[in-house]
Order: sequence, then structure tokens, then C-alpha cells
Amino acid sequence: MSASLKTPEAAEHAFYLAFANTDLGAMARVWDADDVRCIHPGGDVLTGAAAVLESWREIFAGAAAPTVRHRLLHHADAGAISIHLVEERIGPPGADAAGLTRVLATNVYRHTARGWRMVLHHATLPLVEEQPDAPRGDEHHRLLH
Repeated sequence: MSASLKTPEAAEHAFYLAFANTDLGAMARVWDADDVRCIHPGGDVLTGAAAVLESWREIFAGAAAPTVRHRLLHHADAGAISIHLVEERIGPPGADAAGLTRVLATNVYRHTARGWRMVLHHATLPLVEEQPDAPRGDEHHRLLH
């Protein structure tokens, strides 16, 4: 992976590649400095690069490289910040589409002197089922709050 991630999309690609390859070194290169935050599904807020990277080390420890697919649902850019709403599909190695768990994530990237870096990853398991016949991005789901 290049030391300089030239776009938010490049940083996002690097993040999901590091995840799919269970590569902690590559994951570390995606994150910015100590003011980062991460919330894994069902988890608490992790603050700072050390805590975030320790969580990824624990996730990767002894794990076979998972199947990880991601799809950008929406993005908003504001100067040196880019916010991405992403659908993740995650499962065991070689899993087909039916064997993947759907996760929704918000990824925030910041432009730094070293290129674009992740400063926030917040992933959650949706509490409503996906509506297969609903147009993507349409709000035909039961709202929970």
C-alpha cells in the first residue's frame, strides 16, 4: 500500500483490503493520529490509535482471512473531511452472498500531510431486515429512533 492515500476512496479501499487480508500493518497505515475513534458492532467507543489498533489485532488474532465486501451508499465531502456511509458484507472465507452478514458503517476520512486517513469507523448490525424490493437509499424501513 502506498504511504500516501491520494483520495478518500483510496483510503477506504486500503481499509477494506487490510480487513480482508487480516493485515494489521496495512490497517495501521490507514488510520490517522491519536484522535481517531472506532466503534465495532455491539462495542464501546475506542479512542486513540493504540486502542483502535489493539482492537483490530484482537479481531485478526488467529482468524482466517474473512470474505469482506463493501459498497458505498452515500458520501459527503467538506474540504479536508469525507464521510462515507457503507454497506459491508462480511463472512467466513469463501462464503457466498447468502453466508455474509450485513453491516452498516460510517467511515470518516481526513486529508493530512500523509494523504487521506481514516479518523472514524462506526459499524453496526441493522435491527431491521433489508427490504429487497425497496430502492437503494430509500427510507422504506421501520425507524427505530
